[in-house]
Amino acid sequence: MHSFKTIFQKDTRVIEKKIDKTMHMETIISTIVIVACIYFFSRRKAKATEQETDGCTQSEDSADMQQEEKQEEPPHTRDLCIELLKQLNCEVSVEEEDENRLYFEYHGEHFIIDATNESFFINIWDPKWYIVPLDDLEQMSNVRKAINTINSWCGTTIFYTIEEEGQKFVLHSKRQCILTKEIPHVKEYLRALLNDFFTVHNRLREEIIPQNTEN
Repeated sequence: MHSFKTIFQKDTRVIEKKIDKTMHMETIISTIVIVACIYFFSRRKAKATEQETDGCTQSEDSADMQQEEKQEEPPHTRDLCIELLKQLNCEVSVEEEDENRLYFEYHGEHFIIDATNESFFINIWDPKWYIVPLDDLEQMSNVRKAINTINSWCGTTIFYTIEEEGQKFVLHSKRQCILTKEIPHVKEYLRALLNDFFTVHNRLREEIIPQNTEN
């Protein structure tokens, strides 16, 4: 009796395994059939859609070609920049060795803009607007702390260089941005970018004064 039970249990396990395999195979086959049906009907629908849209394709293609040609035109950013600066009453001069570097004065501050006619991006520079003597270690430390604070929130960033010859710790500002005629009120947009440099000047002085008072 015991041996029969043992044999029966073994046979049952074998049968269960076969059933599991069969069910597994049926599941796989069913899945393949479903996927094939979905693919078949989707292809039929796609063909019907293609036939319906064939009449519109030619006109759409010509419109797309015109749009692509328009998009392939260079943005003429440098020319736009010069035009806007003149509208802001700035006298623009171009570097002899690099026609993409523009020099101008705005509200008494000397600026540089790097712009090409092939790119939408420009770089605005405000060089050498704050100087600290290298032997004034305390002030240099205060300025460094202020730079870290300002650069964490402002789009116009401050960086410094050290002039060994004159023993100077010199601050400059920079901003990279997009300039295109598609920007609404683009002249006011450029004006706001330039004004932001003066905001950074004021913020630096505001940051330095409390530190000097504490020290």
